Amino acid sequence: MTDDTLRLACELALAARHRAARRRRRASRRAAADRPAPKRSPTQRRGDHHEAAALRLLQSRGLTLLARNLWCRAGEIDLAMRDGDTLVFVEVRARARSRYGDAAASIGRQKQARLARAAAYWLPELARRHWGGACPAARFDAVVFDDGQPQWLRGAFWLP
Repeated sequence: MTDDTLRLACELALAARHRAARRRRRASRRAAADRPAPKRSPTQRRGDHHEAAALRLLQSRGLTLLARNLWCRAGEIDLAMRDGDTLVFVEVRARARSRYGDAAASIGRQKQARLARAAAYWLPELARRHWGGACPAARFDAVVFDDGQPQWLRGAFWLP
């Protein structure tokens, strides 16, 4: 076999692998669309309820929703919102009892670091989508629910 024949055979084999992988991905997406959504636990449903309440509170104060539940390996951003020209990353926390501290106290240094890493991951994409690629000013807010009462903590924490 000549080099050209071998190169052509390799290219054809690679193209066939790509087509097969594409077919598998399409079939997988179709199968996933047919499956019912997984059931949410009671804790997850409570979290969904608090996120929806926080969203309503912030929208009533003039913020605009950009995205919800932005997940990456570093962590999850509950809400990404726009406040004028500022990108706001919102963490939603709830505590039924304050035996171990209130909801705001549960956003410790490690949680702040995870939120910062997740925000750094999503910042370029959000800037591209909503600010035309220019990097906006950003801040971290929290909406905390203590005994069911929401409180918006604007600028809940800052990064050093």
